[in-house]
Amino acid sequence: MVMGDDPLVPGHLPRDHPLVTRDYSLFTPAIAQMVDQMGAWIDNQVDGATIYGPSRFGKSSAVNHWAQTLLSQRYGTTVPLVVWSHTGASSVGRFYASLLHASKHPLAQATRSPDSREHMLLERWRALALRSGGRFIVLIVDEAQGMTQREWMWLLELHSLLETERLRLCVFAIASLQFFDEPFGMAMSGGAHVAARFMLTNERFHGIEGEDELAYVMSGYDKGTEWPLRSGKSFTASVAPKAWDEGFRMEDHAAGLMKAMVDALPSSYPGPVEFPMKTIAQCCRYALLRIAGGANWSDVTSPASWKKIVADSGHRQLMAFVTATARYSQRPRRAPR
Repeated sequence: MVMGDDPLVPGHLPRDHPLVTRDYSLFTPAIAQMVDQMGAWIDNQVDGATIYGPSRFGKSSAVNHWAQTLLSQRYGTTVPLVVWSHTGASSVGRFYASLLHASKHPLAQATRSPDSREHMLLERWRALALRSGGRFIVLIVDEAQGMTQREWMWLLELHSLLETERLRLCVFAIASLQFFDEPFGMAMSGGAHVAARFMLTNERFHGIEGEDELAYVMSGYDKGTEWPLRSGKSFTASVAPKAWDEGFRMEDHAAGLMKAMVDALPSSYPGPVEFPMKTIAQCCRYALLRIAGGANWSDVTSPASWKKIVADSGHRQLMAFVTATARYSQRPRRAPR
């Protein structure tokens, strides 16, 4: 029996296991492409650029788990990087306070005037840039589609102040598909200088395309993860040791999961056939935890089981939302693999 009434997380698993807490991120080809593009933008000293794509495709996870490490590896030193998850600011003081918190300033929550907070923020960014031996700092704005024109203007002022000191602030916006039209709307509403400074170039963040990519991502559970730390055991081996000894590997079941996701697409789906990491991670986690709880791995990975797991993940509804913005997604199709 695959789908029982027992709790999904078996009682014997440690509650701090990343599969239980969902505090992990699998490496994907889209992450590699994103970081390579960011590196090219840094090399070219662009003032700003945008990574855009559908919701739940893995953009935030890529930024929070991989950007710092991979960019630092690229340059052979720690890249001065601030990741700010935008939540909206009703005043310039709160705007600065939020950026101070993202910059890990020890006095981010202290009561200060807006001018004082601006000064603290600029001093923090100068220190981060100079500590890394360069004269630039990277600010990644996650959920940038919620930025107001007023907030962009405040950011423009910070950018200009640093520029007078020959310190370059590179602003990378991470946004949903709807942001694709933002530069034009901003230019038409009086913010052309903001669009010209921060929004002249962009790159699409892709989902998982094809069975080969899905197998690569799923192999992360088998050999790209480790728990407990320094144990040499992957997530698959640590939560399902019996199945592991029998030869079970998550990557071997990419075809079954891929078919279930394709079959669950909304009728007349017009978008590119690429899938969100939200669906993939949720389905793989469910399958692994069921196997950890004693279910037979061949039952859990059967076509009927994958179909139900995908249906219960909300995949069809999520892809319907992607369909609603599919006009932003059109691009040449890849050749079949």
